[in-house]
Amino acid sequence: MWKFLRKNKRRFHVEHLSNLKLISERTGITDERKLALLESYGETIHDENKKYNLTGHKTLTDLIENLIIGSLEPLSGINVPRGTLFADLGTGAGIPGIPFAVKYDECSGILLDSNQKKIRFINKTCTELGISNVNGVDLRVEDAGRDDNYREKFDLVITRAMSDIYTIAELGAPLLKTGGSILLYINENQKNYSVNLLNHLDELGLSMDSSRSLTITGTDTFDGLLLTKTKPTDDKYPRRMPVISRMALK
Repeated sequence: MWKFLRKNKRRFHVEHLSNLKLISERTGITDERKLALLESYGETIHDENKKYNLTGHKTLTDLIENLIIGSLEPLSGINVPRGTLFADLGTGAGIPGIPFAVKYDECSGILLDSNQKKIRFINKTCTELGISNVNGVDLRVEDAGRDDNYREKFDLVITRAMSDIYTIAELGAPLLKTGGSILLYINENQKNYSVNLLNHLDELGLSMDSSRSLTITGTDTFDGLLLTKTKPTDDKYPRRMPVISRMALK
């Protein structure tokens, strides 16, 4: 029997069936095991959030709609090949990395965050639910980009609400192989593509694929923006966070 069944002790009632139906309709997932895993993950966050702050979403319905479904909706227009190696930057409680790992269970990845408590939560939750294709790593993203174990090792970088586009691009580009992509979840206020930003993307070896801008519905409104790495990133990147933050304001 799947591990998540022990954790969840299946509640076959209206709310449970409604959650599964909502996830399936909005994400295109029909596999019952994956749907149950995603709901169980949402319930785990909801329960742990009562003990310490993992997310600002307090109800299970809001959490499922905005964190889980909101992590997966923009992926409907993106090809994710089998064997893709991904990194989730500033993952927090595992968003969007854990929903991504459940949907694309033939891919694998790491979830980066410098908050040890959240990384412990991620790894404990993945073990309990039987999610074995991803693990949390307690490491600053800028340090990962200078570490040979992580630099230019990934096919895809994903991140949601971590920072501005300028900063995410500089932190993500060094982790990508040439030909890889960064998927950012951006809000309306981040859609100012300044000359400074566009020049920075070019220097990092990134190009903007504006055709992949997909709206994520829910209480939180984001667009999915895809950046593709077309050439190697200079070794001077990523710089230290104070430098990146200062330059992002220009």
